[in-house]
Amino acid sequence: MEIIDGDVSNISLQWVTDVLSQLHAKLGGRSKILILTVLGVQSTGKSTLLNTMFGLQFAVSSGRCTRGAFTLLIKVAENFQQELGCDFILVIDTEGLKAPELAKLEDSYQHDNELANLVIGLSDITIFNMAMENATEMKDVLQIVVHAFLRMEKIGKKTNCQFVHQNVSDVSAHEQNMRDRKHLLEQLNEMTKAAANMEKKCKEMNFSDIMDYDLEKHNWYIPALWHGVPPMAPVNLGYSQKVYELKKYLFEFLKDCSQERTPNDIPQFLAWVRSLWNAVKHENFIFSFRNSLVAEAYNQLSVKYAEWEWGFRKEIHFWVSEKETFIQNQPPDKLDTNVSIRLKSEAQEKLRQEAEKILNHLQQYFESGTANLHLIEKYKEDFRRSANSLRNELESYSFSKWQEAIHIKKGQHKTDAMLSKYKRKIEEKVDGLLNPCRKSNCKLNNDELEKELENMWTETLSELSLIPL
Repeated sequence: MEIIDGDVSNISLQWVTDVLSQLHAKLGGRSKILILTVLGVQSTGKSTLLNTMFGLQFAVSSGRCTRGAFTLLIKVAENFQQELGCDFILVIDTEGLKAPELAKLEDSYQHDNELANLVIGLSDITIFNMAMENATEMKDVLQIVVHAFLRMEKIGKKTNCQFVHQNVSDVSAHEQNMRDRKHLLEQLNEMTKAAANMEKKCKEMNFSDIMDYDLEKHNWYIPALWHGVPPMAPVNLGYSQKVYELKKYLFEFLKDCSQERTPNDIPQFLAWVRSLWNAVKHENFIFSFRNSLVAEAYNQLSVKYAEWEWGFRKEIHFWVSEKETFIQNQPPDKLDTNVSIRLKSEAQEKLRQEAEKILNHLQQYFESGTANLHLIEKYKEDFRRSANSLRNELESYSFSKWQEAIHIKKGQHKTDAMLSKYKRKIEEKVDGLLNPCRKSNCKLNNDELEKELENMWTETLSELSLIPL
């Protein structure tokens, strides 16, 4: 059954839920499953490995024969169910990572990283399938997986990792490659620490804290499938023997862990699929980066750029504040077109100087020799564009602020003139009310004074409203 649609990189949750729910009902609720997944670069023999291990019929051919992810349910014999603690083994075969067809797409890293996080998050055991002894091709993907699992605070389970090295005929490969395996683990531990630091995790973390991985036990070296060149070449029996040894170890491992692990039944598995898929869709994971080193280097540059940006904003805000004070202290008749032209010229020069500072800081940072800068060279132009966008934003801000200050100053002048006019008019009206009383030497009582004042005030208000601004 197709669980991840390879054409659109999407899980059809409703369809998968309906099918598996019907299966759960037909099984009478006895549907505890262990999930085994194979993951690897394209054309490394992932489907062939599963077919040989379990007698399956996943599609095999050169190139991209598997798209998305396919699942197949294997029933565990009744006399073996008690030992393994499950009723079925769910095998997931995935499409190859780093496919040549996707290499030219800008989001090819994101496609591989999303797929890897989904299938590793779903599985109890993940087989990382590689051609020859080189495990570095999976290192980038593993680092991004660690980032995502750190971001998800409660993963729910700890996936076991098995590294399978294909096409290795040397019987001493396990001993000979110990140094390389140790070096890979050191790198993964370093990346995990970097990821934990970026995700604001306090304690020191190693790769084994995220994934269940043993340097000695979880590496397998399998010879080539064919003796010679297919299709006439005979099948290599050593391939089947080594795959059988891996299968035997996996079952022993599952038996040993049966007391510690509680396999999910189908409804629990479906709930976990929905939760994991929603996390991948909606969380702000760093899927677009190739690996943790790139992410960390980008993060460090982003921190520096934020400091430069704040310095730029602070200088422009101070400049605008000074010009607002200058405008407030000028008489309105001085705030003519020449002042606006001069302020605009000063603003553009100030903005040019501050933008150049950021670009110089950026250039100096890339020439500073800081670790892993070569990995983020392609993002340099993005930061240049951000600096230019910031300049345009602050230019619009500064222009609007000093124009607003001029408008306010002129408005205040008009308001002051209007208030003076109103004040003189009111004083004239009051004098006009009092003078007749003084000349006639007549004294009015309080009611008469209040009435005369009320009439004068109503008349004055009607006249004031007609005074032009």
